[in-house]
Amino acid sequence: MCEGKLARVACQVQKLVGGSYEAPIGWGAQDLQQSHDIPATSPNAGTVAIIDVGAYPTLESDLGVYRAQYGLPPCTSASGCFRQLDFRGGPPLAPTAGADGAAVDEQIAVETALDVDMASAACPNCRIMEIQIPQSELPSTDQNGTVNYDGYAAAFGTAVQTAVAQGANAVSISYGLPGDDAMLHGPVAAQLAPHGVAVVASSGDSGFEANEYLWPQALPTVTAVGGTELVKQSDRYSEGAWSGAGSSCAPGAPPPLSQPGDVSTTCVGARAGVDVSAVADNLAIYVTYSPQTNHPLGWTVVAGTSASSPFVAGVYAASGSLARVLGPNLLYELDPAGFNDVTSGTNGGISNGRCLPPSGGVPADPKQTFDGRLCSAGAGWDGPTGRGTPHGLFRF
Repeated sequence: MCEGKLARVACQVQKLVGGSYEAPIGWGAQDLQQSHDIPATSPNAGTVAIIDVGAYPTLESDLGVYRAQYGLPPCTSASGCFRQLDFRGGPPLAPTAGADGAAVDEQIAVETALDVDMASAACPNCRIMEIQIPQSELPSTDQNGTVNYDGYAAAFGTAVQTAVAQGANAVSISYGLPGDDAMLHGPVAAQLAPHGVAVVASSGDSGFEANEYLWPQALPTVTAVGGTELVKQSDRYSEGAWSGAGSSCAPGAPPPLSQPGDVSTTCVGARAGVDVSAVADNLAIYVTYSPQTNHPLGWTVVAGTSASSPFVAGVYAASGSLARVLGPNLLYELDPAGFNDVTSGTNGGISNGRCLPPSGGVPADPKQTFDGRLCSAGAGWDGPTGRGTPHGLFRF
């Protein structure tokens, strides 16, 4: 969804099917709940904040169709369950003016619909707060084609602070920006380090990226979420690493609190991603907002770690007290039984048990290789899937 002219938006979702369907095709809410042992009724009803870009005035009604299809309880603005606001806490955005603005709103609506649908599946009784960043905050491009992401990152920082101020228990960011030192250590990094609120971000959809990390996933105060592929045989589900799931090292970023030393050694002591995963492929969503084409998609099928981030945020919000949470620290303290360990699949090239840097990536030296765990799923922690996928709610 964010390629070509939309690459600067930096969302992490792929539309797998161009057409629309009268009924859902792909994994639905019950599949996600059963494969991850998530209860159909959330024991805790927290608030999941979803940060997205652009206007989406029909989101509430689209979400209602998804939830009704899978027997999830209604979540409406009238009941106080559903809210939309802009990134500074004001009213929801009006549709963006002009043909180009309408085109971006329509494309990114697929991202937003995916986010709220996945959060609903993980925590059916949670409140959902969609926080909208206007297109005016999108990164600018200079005459040489260089994109400046610093202001865009600051908008996400403001949105996270708004989510915290509005009572969010978990915040999902399904976007990944090229990071720099200022993003890792400057004021915006502090905005994404709220104690007691789980900030979760998609790991990316480009597979193993060596030292070419994304932001905010690289921050040690953010839970980086990878992706898996789901297979069902009879009544049993199994998972493998999704080939597009992002993983990398973030030179200059320290590892998260509680992350074992043998994980950070894969990145020579720096931040290693990811921390945890969820299903990121062949997912059914419902979206109708089409201000440019006037051709609503309806039911469609998507993929991307944009799905796994809001799902894990929903699991956080359904799991109870998050008073001690700071990034993925509590996940690394959990017993291994709290995760489905994903042991098959790769997201990059491997030679002699070592991960190869992607073509044209960083580092430039083609002879340099990386710890094999960074691009290949195996027992215990690995780069594509982290500790694995949730096996029930987190027992903090």
